[in-house]
Amino acid sequence: MWLEMLVIALLALELTDSPFLVSITFFLRFLPMLFGFGLGVLAERLNRKHLMAGGLAVQATVSATLAFLIISDSIQYWHLALGSFLIGAVMASEFPVRRTMIGEVVSRTNVGRAISLEQTTNSLFRILGPFIGGVFLSTIGAQGGFLLGVLLYSVGIVVALSMKYSRPTANDQLAGPKTQIIEGIQYIRRSQVMIGTLGVTLILNVFGFSYMSQQPIVAKQVLMVSDVLIGVLQSVEGAGAFIGAALITVFVRPRHYTRIYMWGSVLYLISIILFSQSETYWITLIILFFGGIGMSGFATMQSAIMIYVASPEMRGRVLGSVAVFIGLGPLGQLGIGLLASVLDPATAVLITASTGIVFMFISFVLYPAMNKSVSIELDANQDRHSPRTAGKG
Repeated sequence: MWLEMLVIALLALELTDSPFLVSITFFLRFLPMLFGFGLGVLAERLNRKHLMAGGLAVQATVSATLAFLIISDSIQYWHLALGSFLIGAVMASEFPVRRTMIGEVVSRTNVGRAISLEQTTNSLFRILGPFIGGVFLSTIGAQGGFLLGVLLYSVGIVVALSMKYSRPTANDQLAGPKTQIIEGIQYIRRSQVMIGTLGVTLILNVFGFSYMSQQPIVAKQVLMVSDVLIGVLQSVEGAGAFIGAALITVFVRPRHYTRIYMWGSVLYLISIILFSQSETYWITLIILFFGGIGMSGFATMQSAIMIYVASPEMRGRVLGSVAVFIGLGPLGQLGIGLLASVLDPATAVLITASTGIVFMFISFVLYPAMNKSVSIELDANQDRHSPRTAGKG
């Protein structure tokens, strides 16, 4: 995933020489997240193991097709755009499928550690993926990255199918999809912790992660480095995320979840601002390392909070709502792409991340429960003893 994200961005830039069109590939990649709530309902009706394996098969097919188009010298920008959309459609199922499965197989008190461990493995390969992608672009070509993607997705399919997984048995007959969605929205509205988590998810995806489409362009235009060194930049960010997630796995307890989530988000946005102003490659490496640590606090706690607070029968829909708010992030891709075209990529990153910082401090005021260690326990206990969830599970 991390490898192909870099390869698609740099290949799109090579084909179009347009920062805006590069941001469009990211826009299309995250747009399907808007259907996350519906995918959460679907995941409650089907076997999540089969959904996971099917999604990996789609991703392998996309990578194989893009590799063939490059080898045959017929690749065009719209191929990358369509491929990004299809990959994004599978990514949209990550929360209601794979992360919900994690919540099903660990105890409630160990959810934070389990998600942290998952984020640790994700960050480990984020170190390797961009670096390998940069090397392939400089040597073999973009097709090498996509062919490696085919291999890795195929391994993922084998692993997914080998899991001994059974759907949890439900005591109640499932309501219709429309009723399930309405119930899910009403359920989330009762929790300030859930609402606050979704609000910060929106802020980070619109004003934070949107910088990723411009990062390779800033590195080329401002730092003036090669594709390999651009890959190293992203790998260093992954190294920070790896260390941050590992520390969370070992030391963090549920009472820490919301504070780590909030302040990790702030650290990530500050790092993006500093990145936009740095003109020295080695200083940029240090900045992105700490940015990765901040991002791990956000990415790990985002799911851990929602799984911890939600009742078991509502977790699929609750995590589906996270995907929906991530799906609003592409609006940030359009904004930063337009700013980069009118001004320049570095200034676009500065303006966007600074706006995110402002909204983060507004969220501290609007959602005071997100900065109190006891709030998540109160919220979870209230849910556990509410009439809606009593006697179920």
